[in-house]
Amino acid sequence: MSIWDSYKSFATLPLRGFGIGQRDPAKDANRYLDKIPGVGHDAYDPFINQGREAGGILKDQYGRMLDPTKYMDDIMKNYQMSQGATYKRDQLGKGIGNTAAAGGIAGTPEHQREYGQMSNDIMSQDMDQYLQNALGINDRGIRGEEGFYDKGFQASGSLADMLASMFGSKAGLAYQSGTQKNANEQALMQSLMKMFSQGAGVSGMFG
Repeated sequence: MSIWDSYKSFATLPLRGFGIGQRDPAKDANRYLDKIPGVGHDAYDPFINQGREAGGILKDQYGRMLDPTKYMDDIMKNYQMSQGATYKRDQLGKGIGNTAAAGGIAGTPEHQREYGQMSNDIMSQDMDQYLQNALGINDRGIRGEEGFYDKGFQASGSLADMLASMFGSKAGLAYQSGTQKNANEQALMQSLMKMFSQGAGVSGMFG
């Protein structure tokens, strides 16, 4: 029996003991690992997108606050005296008018000064209340956007961790698969060399 005959005979034997023809476990596992990014994006992208949008809004708001005077002017430009303050001012005018008429000073500079001062005080209080209300609403809005931003940041970090873990698993499987493949090939080569050696010995005995 020649060495070539021995090789052909060996080549027809099942080689699964050396990993030949077997399924690669890493490829099987990767079919499931590859689904992770889609699941992660479906779960986290809505929060990430909201966070990005909130970040743009917050950047704009904080940028406007760098110029406090303009910021306050922008808030107050839509101010209109409230109905309560208007009613209070009207009642004040009637009261002062009646008092002035009774005292004989109606229409005098003193009468006008007293009414103007009190009317101005009412408007100042009303404007201050409007400003405080506007700032309070604005603050709640900013805190709400900060909440969206924080959730988006957390979701982004969770998604990054998930993807990093997946890639780490795939890298580990690839390394294990490569190591096993190399070991199988080395074992196969050693077996072939052993068979060739034995075949050569047998051929020498009968040559």
